[in-house]
Amino acid sequence: MRKSAKGLLHLPITPWCFALVVAVLFSCGKGGLTEKGVLPEDKMLELLSDIYVVEQKVNSLGLKRDTADQIFEKLKDKVFEKAGTTDSIFRLSLDYYIERPKIMESIYSQLVDSMNLREQRILSGQPK
Repeated sequence: MRKSAKGLLHLPITPWCFALVVAVLFSCGKGGLTEKGVLPEDKMLELLSDIYVVEQKVNSLGLKRDTADQIFEKLKDKVFEKAGTTDSIFRLSLDYYIERPKIMESIYSQLVDSMNLREQRILSGQPK
């Protein structure tokens, strides 16, 4: 596989990432504490980061869309399993944070920083 000289974060925005960004930008906030069953912010950040990496790896394989989607779903389930959570809890948590744009903006900002740091480490040959 040939990697782009531009790096990992210069790949086209996928529909999932685009939907997340749009939802964050256009949602309205509700005050309050994290509800029971909602993943903490740090866990949400970790999951979003891992899902983004899995999505980019699958996209780099150049598979047909339906095949890529099937592989992505299986790998995403493994990410949830590794994190000790489920897709349902992740979606509930995502909905919770999308309804609180300031918190989601903070998570997303940290996600971008994390991805940039990961990219710099990869490009410089440093371990994760």
